[in-house]
Amino acid sequence: MKNLEQIRAASALAYAKAGVGMRGQQGGNILKKLPPLVMSNGLLAAGAFAYAQRGDSGWRTCFDYLAKHLAHPDIAIAPGQDNLDKLMDFLSGPADSQALQLATEEALAWLSYARRLEPSQESGGDYDSGD
Repeated sequence: MKNLEQIRAASALAYAKAGVGMRGQQGGNILKKLPPLVMSNGLLAAGAFAYAQRGDSGWRTCFDYLAKHLAHPDIAIAPGQDNLDKLMDFLSGPADSQALQLATEEALAWLSYARRLEPSQESGGDYDSGD
């Protein structure tokens, strides 16, 4: 059985390797902006902001990967809620305040890994495993 750190790292690494949705519509780095947004306004408000983004939004993509992580069988904070729409429905509906608190804490932990694993701009934005 893997521990939480391994699960978080694997999930964030999948997001980093996908190389999608790391920038907002105006080119800002989502992984730098999202943790403070969650800390100051909460996960639901940050999700609502991402939900309101139109078109090919990096915010929505980031939240989709986060939702997949929260739905992971070993995390199971939001089972079956594997995208932003489903996660918002779950957290604003059947989830209790403890589930929302756990989801917020786990989201911040996941975002910490995602930010560390973000492909560097110096390498042209590609994920470099160091090989």
